[in-house]
Amino acid sequence: MAVDEALLESCLASPEAIPTLRLYAFAPSALSLGKSQPASDVREPRRLAELGIDLVRRPTGGRAVLHERERTYAVVGRLDRPPFGGGVLATYREIARALEHGLRGAGIDARATEPSPHAPASAARPAAACFGTLSTHEISVQGRKLVGSAQLRRGGAFLQHGSIPWKLDASRLARLLGEAVDADRLVDLDRAAARELTPERLDRALVSGFSRRFGVQLVPGELSAQEALLATRLRAWKHLSARWTLEGRASSAR
Repeated sequence: MAVDEALLESCLASPEAIPTLRLYAFAPSALSLGKSQPASDVREPRRLAELGIDLVRRPTGGRAVLHERERTYAVVGRLDRPPFGGGVLATYREIARALEHGLRGAGIDARATEPSPHAPASAARPAAACFGTLSTHEISVQGRKLVGSAQLRRGGAFLQHGSIPWKLDASRLARLLGEAVDADRLVDLDRAAARELTPERLDRALVSGFSRRFGVQLVPGELSAQEALLATRLRAWKHLSARWTLEGRASSAR
């Protein structure tokens, strides 16, 4: 989370910054809360530690995601030039199309959901788990969410990241969140892929999907020295802070 936020700050600071696609996994596993999600949604925080699962908070919104046997993607870019010069939903749409291209290239019948003018409003409390609901411009397979995403805009730049689960365990997620999770509404790469899919093959397919969608060549890169230092600082004073993780608030940077 600190690296994602450091990439956002770096992009914000440089008017000439080019978009970045980052693909990674969590080690150890982690349950991430959305920026404004109450920590009380987690049933037994101490139980997470016993299971070897970290509890972290994302700088973006949304609901809880269990980062376990999954691939996480992050996209960072400027908002003052193409291809991300539109509003929030336009950015979601462009990234969703790139993800759709990539996953289809990996043999998955993925589809980006479209806005529905007839969708009824609901006053019910939202589910604690991200994959319990399917929103506009998210990726689904046969009507079930495959990729959960969230976006943060800060000044003239944005960060959008999301989780692509390899194997979802509804009962395990329900135990962690203390609420029922409908397994029939879940889908993962194991069930959606037509043939065996490795992390390397998935990464290649996603890179190809973004390249084709935006008509660019993605070049492998590393964090700059400044980005690595910023990530270390953000991790130390914010993302390792119990105040941030449990309350969504952080102290001033040191």
